[in-house]
Amino acid sequence: MRPKRKFHSTFGSVQETVILDSGTSKTIRANLTKIREDRIRFERENHELHEEISMKARQVLAEAAIHARPSHHPGDLAVSFDYGDASTGQMETDGSPETTSSDEEDDGDEDTPMASRDGQAVTTARAHVIACIRGSRRRRRAPRSRLLRNRQMHAAWHSQMSYLVDTYLKWKHGYKHDKPVIQAHEELANVSLLKLGFLGCSPLQPTVAVSLHCLELYHQIRRRKPSFSIQAMVKVLCALHNTYFQSLRDQFAIAFDVYLGILRSVKSLVDEALQRNSVNWRMLHACPPCNYKQPGEPLLYPARLDSFDGNNSLKRIDGSGHADERLFESSYFIHPADIELFKDDVRLRPGTRLAPESAQMKNSEVSHTSSCTENWKAANAVTEKTIDVFDQTGVFVSACRHGIIQTVVEMRRSGELAKYALATANKLMDVYGSDGVTGYDIGCSFTKTAAASSIAMKVKNHNHRFVVNSFHGHAHNRRCQLQFHTLYQQGLGIEDLETCERVFSGSNAVAPVIRHASYFHWLQFIDLHFDQWDQDRYQELSQFMYQNYKQALDIINNLTPVVEELKTQLKITDADFERWNIEELEYLQRLSTEQEYDPQKIAYVEALQSLTKAEAEYGGVTSVQFLSYIPTDFTQTSGLRKEAQVMTKAREAERQAAHNKLLLAMNVVSDLEQQLSIETRWSVNDAEYKQASAYLTNQRFIRAVDQLEGLVVQRLFELAKANLAGTGYKMRQQISNAITRRSTAIRNALERYNRLAPLQMPPRDMLKFSEVASYAWLGEFEMLKHSRCEILDKPWVSKANREVAGKYFRIVRAREEIHRLNIEISRLQTWVDTEDARLLEISTALTTTNTLLASEIQMRYEERRRMNNLHRIRLQAIYNLHGYSGDSVEQGNGLDEDQPAVLEELRGADLIEVDEDDTLCDEADRLQSCIS
Repeated sequence: MRPKRKFHSTFGSVQETVILDSGTSKTIRANLTKIREDRIRFERENHELHEEISMKARQVLAEAAIHARPSHHPGDLAVSFDYGDASTGQMETDGSPETTSSDEEDDGDEDTPMASRDGQAVTTARAHVIACIRGSRRRRRAPRSRLLRNRQMHAAWHSQMSYLVDTYLKWKHGYKHDKPVIQAHEELANVSLLKLGFLGCSPLQPTVAVSLHCLELYHQIRRRKPSFSIQAMVKVLCALHNTYFQSLRDQFAIAFDVYLGILRSVKSLVDEALQRNSVNWRMLHACPPCNYKQPGEPLLYPARLDSFDGNNSLKRIDGSGHADERLFESSYFIHPADIELFKDDVRLRPGTRLAPESAQMKNSEVSHTSSCTENWKAANAVTEKTIDVFDQTGVFVSACRHGIIQTVVEMRRSGELAKYALATANKLMDVYGSDGVTGYDIGCSFTKTAAASSIAMKVKNHNHRFVVNSFHGHAHNRRCQLQFHTLYQQGLGIEDLETCERVFSGSNAVAPVIRHASYFHWLQFIDLHFDQWDQDRYQELSQFMYQNYKQALDIINNLTPVVEELKTQLKITDADFERWNIEELEYLQRLSTEQEYDPQKIAYVEALQSLTKAEAEYGGVTSVQFLSYIPTDFTQTSGLRKEAQVMTKAREAERQAAHNKLLLAMNVVSDLEQQLSIETRWSVNDAEYKQASAYLTNQRFIRAVDQLEGLVVQRLFELAKANLAGTGYKMRQQISNAITRRSTAIRNALERYNRLAPLQMPPRDMLKFSEVASYAWLGEFEMLKHSRCEILDKPWVSKANREVAGKYFRIVRAREEIHRLNIEISRLQTWVDTEDARLLEISTALTTTNTLLASEIQMRYEERRRMNNLHRIRLQAIYNLHGYSGDSVEQGNGLDEDQPAVLEELRGADLIEVDEDDTLCDEADRLQSCIS
């Protein structure tokens, strides 16, 4: 087993040959990083030695200049240095050759030619000495690393951020200059540019500036289309201006970072003025229907409905952007220190496993496994290569049932570990309190994980429950569904708790542009995306409630008459449905505690069956007549029959193989008889043989059902992936082909099942492909595997009764949904009225003290009022629904202009996720036709 490396590196090893002092060579293995460090160290030592020798040489020249004949004019040294001859002194300033000194600057010795030449030589020598002492004027500055340059640039931007924010607010709210602004004394260059609506690309001496309108345009594009990169935006701008330089991308990126920093600073000022700057304010107020509780409202249980899950799309390659040391503060992300508190609770979440390369950690990481989680092992496998290459391997997100993000956890160099879920659950309980329900794809196993963790008492005291999401629940066994599926959980309504899948459908668009980003930009752009995501979900809150209210009313109105009619025909009551679930759960729990038959006896019966088969094969081979000749066959005109000889050799080989197989089967039976202390070999009429044979036949049947179940599970996942937003056309084509192949495999497995079904005691019903392909509840397979005589007469085994029970529970959940929606609608109605009044009040109060901040809050008020007016129109539409049972509130005037368009859009809205196009629906129909 290969040990795990302590340090991870993407550099490979090479062969390095070293010349020793004795002159011999030695070849060793070395790392490229180490070779590079040794080379840099060697060059640095040579550079220091050269500087030391150069300094000694300058000192010698300076001493020689002291003994030289002094000039009659003390300024000759400076004059000679500043105006040395280009042909002799080679002196330059800013890269240009210096002009020679004029003859008018010589002393009185110019009358003597020798004296003139001697004075000129001394002056030139003196210039050389000074040049040696001062060094070359074209000498480059000390090299600075990219890290140092970025550090200085970011520090410079940070020091002037307050001035930039103030100037930005002045520019934004009408304090614009009509005339060109000249940079005042000691005024920052970017402050002068901001007055004109531009932002420089450098903190101190900008040579390129970007318009604030352009930056805001890209800001809004990036919010709505996260995959639109800076490179693409710069190319668009260059195409418009018919120019392109690669450096413009970096310059635009610098300006955009600063612009986002200005916007965050402005938001901080607004939040402080509105008293929204507490630690958990966003989590407590981002979703009014979940959190804005009103005095005297009816009791709501569960108090909250949340979901969390992990996603591995938002990876970041290790070492990307290493020269960027900035830290990004986000209200979404849980601090890593709070996550590491749970690192020793459970190493790896139940149901997941490392790839074979990391199997050495398996025993300590996998615990509390459940049969439900077996379906998720392949999807959650984490390879060592992934851990080596990526620093951030994804995110773990929690969201409320309305889709608004609550927390985000970065997964570092690992898969979906249990510590991420435990830290998230701990945060949710600390902020939201008791009586919460959280949906998780392995909520059944995670319930055991939480009960064995350090927050076990907190979970118990807060009465917090974990359930399985609706779609993921289809891949869980029947016993798990009865305990954890949303359909059978009291108070959950029609909520499926698959919110995180919709969140990931949108966040996957961010992945391509942050894969090679720095850690700062990785956090910044994820935070930017989720901030816009929450704003979009807030605007759709009333639409969510309208659609759910209509759906709940439709379920009640359509299914209630059908269920009542079936109840009359079958002579059952509502209490029977609840009792059936309890009886079925008790039966399945008894099955899980039953001891399996002795495996050695099963192996003995299998060996006896193999021995019987081997004896029959050997007997069939030995009964074949061998080749024989008579004297009349040997004549001058006839030879031996060659074909008969070949046939005889083949028969002999077949006989020898059957004999070897028989000997092997006899040895296996003898060994098992010795282990089991069996003196008399069992026969087919013995009671023990019959019992073991029946159990063996049932086990083969169960394995056939398990294989059929697994193929149906894969088919469900592939259908879900084909309809997932963001799945490209080629990927959907491949999935379509996979579904077609899966259908063939299902048919083959079904044939095997139908061969074994009549052999069971009692015999099982034969299945058709159309029935299996339409299975959405894998609990049906549990009934196939465990049907026994004592339960065949149970009412909950009947397919008709089970269908009626499913419809009954849907009606119950729909009524719970209406009860929850009545409370949430009241909360949202109160929130929109209170928020508008609060924003307007603060804006008015700040008018006399801080005009700029008052103008900014006034703009926020106008933006939120537009959204809240949409809510008012939709809430009025809910009040007008036939069957609405909650409290109604008069919306007032001022909504007539937008009301017809909003209502038309509301009634015609389709339940299509963000970024999904209409072609997905057509593709789903085509996929269904592939398997029919």
